[in-house]
Amino acid sequence: MRLNVGVVFGGKSVEHEVSIISALQMIENMNQLKYNPMTIYLSKENEFYFHEDMSDIEFFKDMERVKLLSHKVIFHKKNDHLELYKLSNYKLKKICQIDIIFLIVHGTSCEDGTLSAYFELLHVPYVGSNVLSSAINQNKWKLKQILDYNGISVVPFKGFYENEFYEEEEYILSQCEQLGYPLIVKPASLGSSVGITKCGNRSDLYQGILSALQYDNEILVEKVIEPMMELNCSVLGDDAYYDTSFVERVFQQDEILSYQDKYLRGDTKNSKGMESTNRELPAKISESLTKEVEELSKQAAKIVGTSGVIRIDYIFDKKEDNLYLNEINTIPGSLAFYLWRAKNVSYKVLIDRLIQIALRKYRVKNSKMFSYESNLLSLKKQFSKGKLLK
Repeated sequence: MRLNVGVVFGGKSVEHEVSIISALQMIENMNQLKYNPMTIYLSKENEFYFHEDMSDIEFFKDMERVKLLSHKVIFHKKNDHLELYKLSNYKLKKICQIDIIFLIVHGTSCEDGTLSAYFELLHVPYVGSNVLSSAINQNKWKLKQILDYNGISVVPFKGFYENEFYEEEEYILSQCEQLGYPLIVKPASLGSSVGITKCGNRSDLYQGILSALQYDNEILVEKVIEPMMELNCSVLGDDAYYDTSFVERVFQQDEILSYQDKYLRGDTKNSKGMESTNRELPAKISESLTKEVEELSKQAAKIVGTSGVIRIDYIFDKKEDNLYLNEINTIPGSLAFYLWRAKNVSYKVLIDRLIQIALRKYRVKNSKMFSYESNLLSLKKQFSKGKLLK
């Protein structure tokens, strides 16, 4: 009997369209003898929609038409099962039972643990990292603080909040400048290189911060490492066991590996996301550096508690011979399948492993105690008008 897999994608994020590409690509490669994918689109207005034709990317050419043709749906937990319902003639009509959720979302309000928390509340298995891990990894500033505390090298950085910048503008700019130009300014919680600016002087820095503040109220400023080499490695598993892909080297067409590099080069209809960028796989680097990346990747994954498949991006300082962990993507574009394909793990096998990891994680969690049986409120003598008496 096939498992009904609710593939959730879209969301209120600047990476909305990237999520659609990743999800439809995954569905195309899913073993449909074992799994029945149910396409569940989350609009930018945070409403769920379902339609049988959603597995075709042509269906999403006109987003307003998508919502007109599709059924608005809701999730409902009944008899310990998750069910999907559509609104039909002002009545709820059951579509199917959902056995597991497969989250393929990117960016804020999605990948940051928001959706993980929703399905945690519904108490259903889902593919991906838990709420805490997702939230930490989405915020590049907080992630760097945690990695730095645990002895993992990160690029010199300065983070601050929007209100701090407007209250202490001169002080913040001076603190950032102590890192030394050139600098990179980033919104702390975005991805796909959106809102990023390279700065060579104070004017650039000021404008870069204002640009980043359009997307986030937390800002990260980092020192630019030159000359540098960008390396990526994927990690598959959870705290029980982590495995690493081959290490790849990415060659940027711009100084920053931009949104255009990742998704808009060439034919957008057949975009393969990060797979389509110029890369060297496996990276032609020393055996010792390869080993360092692999071991550091597993160590970092365990520190922040990731689950499923992730991609970790590194910067190697070619002048100082230093390796820096740059960021962790808990739901990487294309699920980083191309990194595993190079290791003879097909996309179909990767999807199967991700679902099995999620189901095992769910079984382990269900074996734990979540409540303590007591009837504290029945102890009337202990309370007076809702206040606990000593």
